[in-house]
Amino acid sequence: MERDLWKYAAIVGGAALIGYSIDYALLTAFLAAVTLVVWQLHRINLIQKWLDDPKAHQLPEMGGLFYLLHKKLTKRNAQYAKRKRQLSSYLSQFRKAVSAMPDAIVLIDNNGKIEWANSNASSLLGIRWPEDGAVRFGDLIRYQEVAAMLADSKRKKETLEINSIAHNGRSINFKSIPYSNTTRMVIARDVSQLIKVNQMHSDFVANVSHELKTPLTVLKGYVEILQGASDLPSKFVKPLEQMNVQSTRMQFIVSDLLYLARLEDKDNVAPHQMVQVTHLVNTIIEAVQPLLEDKRHKIQLDIDHDLCLVGAETELHSAFSNLVTNAINYTEPHGEIGILWKADEDGAIFRVKDNGLGIPAHHLSRLTQRFYRVDTDRSREGGGTGLGLAIVKHVLQRHAGELLISSTEGVGSTFTCHFPNEQISRSAQKKIS
Repeated sequence: MERDLWKYAAIVGGAALIGYSIDYALLTAFLAAVTLVVWQLHRINLIQKWLDDPKAHQLPEMGGLFYLLHKKLTKRNAQYAKRKRQLSSYLSQFRKAVSAMPDAIVLIDNNGKIEWANSNASSLLGIRWPEDGAVRFGDLIRYQEVAAMLADSKRKKETLEINSIAHNGRSINFKSIPYSNTTRMVIARDVSQLIKVNQMHSDFVANVSHELKTPLTVLKGYVEILQGASDLPSKFVKPLEQMNVQSTRMQFIVSDLLYLARLEDKDNVAPHQMVQVTHLVNTIIEAVQPLLEDKRHKIQLDIDHDLCLVGAETELHSAFSNLVTNAINYTEPHGEIGILWKADEDGAIFRVKDNGLGIPAHHLSRLTQRFYRVDTDRSREGGGTGLGLAIVKHVLQRHAGELLISSTEGVGSTFTCHFPNEQISRSAQKKIS
């Protein structure tokens, strides 16, 4: 740049000397300066046209500062062109991958208008791309639940299942996730077959459990009769005791499996009423009193007596009883167990906290699976069936609740049942407000 300035100064100076010889030094210097400005503007205009459309305009050879500028712009344009080709290639690969997925994927903007859809959206949702571009998603998919999910991006539950009458009665799972600041991705999946398989599995378990119930009752009855016989040989005493213990355990497992089957039955809707949680807790503590005396545990209660739940009392009793019984069974003698029932900003929580051995972190995500055990031997010694937390999870789902588990080895465990405001009685809601 310094070299160009000296060159321009030399041109203006030379023009001034020529003008001085004819007594017009200032005028010739001014005209030379104006000519240089016009010439530079012309060169800038050529560069501007070339930047707008490099293919249509050929940039002439330039020297000095403009040559360096042209060289840098050419290099940057080449880099941008290479990056554009890469991005186009990535976008093409992404669209091919998305199109190959069995799910229907639709991108919508903040106004609910369709920006893009893969090929499976046509067969599953009836959305065709690009024919339905800029059409509102809600105008093509007319389900109130889907519209509510898309209208509130802050909802905790981002997935839902719809039984589509318009699509041969198929069950479709919808999920909405943020894609960018202005775009959301809606993923739809046909889960009809999965639901059928799960239903077949549930029916099988329920039927087998039902068929086992009568034979186990008969077996246990005969074992008890034999145990009460006065002339029973001593060598049969211990085997019969073990048979009685194991048949009792099997009865508990069958009973819990049948109860789980009823909870999973969507057609089985339990009557919802206002449940006095205080009375529920008192009933549970009375039932587990022998266990508390045996292990000499200390119970600490923090109960809001005016706070009630709207739900099925028998189901809630089963869930809360399982949590309290687990805390008693898996806490060493002379332990402390805290039971809390309080309102919070989002609803209410029922919490059972103990200072037992705790649970390793890698087990926490699987605790609500059927028959999953952290310690098999300890669970069997405590008389557990491995179905308690699965029952708790299903009961909470039927009451729009959520189970949160936290635990630290050597410190203890905390099981928290969270219920939304909709499940709190009106008297409790007035108390909160």
